[in-house]
Amino acid sequence: MTEDHVTTLLQDAGLWQGDVTLRALKGGYLNEVLLVSTGTAKMVLKRFAPETTGTLFPNRPQDEARALQRLQGLNVAPRLLKFWPDESVMIYEYAEGTPWTKGTADVARILLRKESADPEGFRRRPFDPVGILAEGDALFARCSAVPPGRPIPRDLGPPARLSLIHTDLGPGNLIGHGPNLRIIDWQCPATGDLAEDIYSFLSPAFQILSEHTALTPDEDAEFWAALARPDLETRYRALRPYFSWRMAAYCLWRSETRPEVDVRNRYAAAYSAEMTQMDQRDAD
Repeated sequence: MTEDHVTTLLQDAGLWQGDVTLRALKGGYLNEVLLVSTGTAKMVLKRFAPETTGTLFPNRPQDEARALQRLQGLNVAPRLLKFWPDESVMIYEYAEGTPWTKGTADVARILLRKESADPEGFRRRPFDPVGILAEGDALFARCSAVPPGRPIPRDLGPPARLSLIHTDLGPGNLIGHGPNLRIIDWQCPATGDLAEDIYSFLSPAFQILSEHTALTPDEDAEFWAALARPDLETRYRALRPYFSWRMAAYCLWRSETRPEVDVRNRYAAAYSAEMTQMDQRDAD
């Protein structure tokens, strides 16, 4: 996106303060993300690639805009400044800081703050073992082979309440630390089970895909102590094998289809980590 175009957008939104400079930010695997400076103000401009289908992580600009609006005032996500749906472009506040590297208690606390957001009106994610396994099965069907060890579904009731979930809560989507920690990249939010967001943060696959090492047992313990919700821990542990099966399927599919060698290798490592975690599930 050119400086002239960005300047026009800023002027349209009443955000222009003078000369504009642009710097590309690391924005995942799909969208163009720019740090925009104008005068003393810094903000992020995101231009969305076409919406993806047939994936766990659809790319939906309207849903990101809606999620940011729902989260305003909760100290969870950046504030949306302007959204141009016809151009699939949005501008939101720049979250100061670097991607998350440590402090699992901070992540537990931001998940609890997020629970105040209205979860209705987004796509629905399955929160029962049968539904989660079915999504994994559909992804494995695209792969060269299906591994052994598919978890046996068990009867689990619905969560106590539905939540607005991010669904892609790896370290790369967590910026800052302490009370200034923020969750970014809300292009695939859903109405679902908070246990899914807990899983996506604690999962070795999501950590590896963000180029972070898997969490240690001490980091896990720190997270649960800060969350202080034994009911959620029990539900997470019951659902974890099914989430792992689905995420392993996604990673294997991506490892076989992504064009970039380094990305394929990262997905292959994430797949192996999820399968190892599934093998350890009976030890919990």
